[in-house]
Amino acid sequence: MKKVTKRVLSVVAVLVIIGLGVGYYFYWENEHFLTTDNAKVTATLYTVVPSASGKLEKLKITQGTAVKQDEIIARIDDGPALKAPVSGQVVKCDVVSGQTVSPATAVAVLADTAGAYVGANIEENNILKVQAGQEVSVKLDAYPGQTFSGHIAQVDQVTQSALKGNTTTLTTSGTYTKVVQLLPVKITLDDGLFLGNIIGTNATVKIRIK
Repeated sequence: MKKVTKRVLSVVAVLVIIGLGVGYYFYWENEHFLTTDNAKVTATLYTVVPSASGKLEKLKITQGTAVKQDEIIARIDDGPALKAPVSGQVVKCDVVSGQTVSPATAVAVLADTAGAYVGANIEENNILKVQAGQEVSVKLDAYPGQTFSGHIAQVDQVTQSALKGNTTTLTTSGTYTKVVQLLPVKITLDDGLFLGNIIGTNATVKIRIK
């Protein structure tokens, strides 16, 4: 009977030690790292618009076309040339040659593929833990099983909803629905991995905060 009791106590002691170890691990992780899967590979987008109204001629691009900075991508009635503002890739082009366009028409949207980065959205209650220069481990869904090293390059000071003009205010009745706000963070990979061919794909980031 004593042997059985000792064995039970030994098993309980081992389970307690394991539980304490697991608990301490999660405590240590939460104290030293901030992890989120609300992240994607993204790039700065540029919209090309004509400076004058007229018929679009000599359109040289379609969605997916690679362009170089200052390359002529179209003309307006053989007049003003439309040039690519940056080297990259055309991610949107809904116009056709012969179409009448104006300065309000988006002829094309270009992505700066060379400057592609990982963009993460951090909840407002954690944003003060994040600073430029902090080390980041990045997992990309496009590269399963691999982890890449990076760092925080920029922390935005304005929430996504404010940038989109979707800020919530009190109504005349005084009601208010609180929504956790997100602040964008820009992460640059340190090994120079080209991300221009996987823009929009998902990522998971682990930021070292201490």
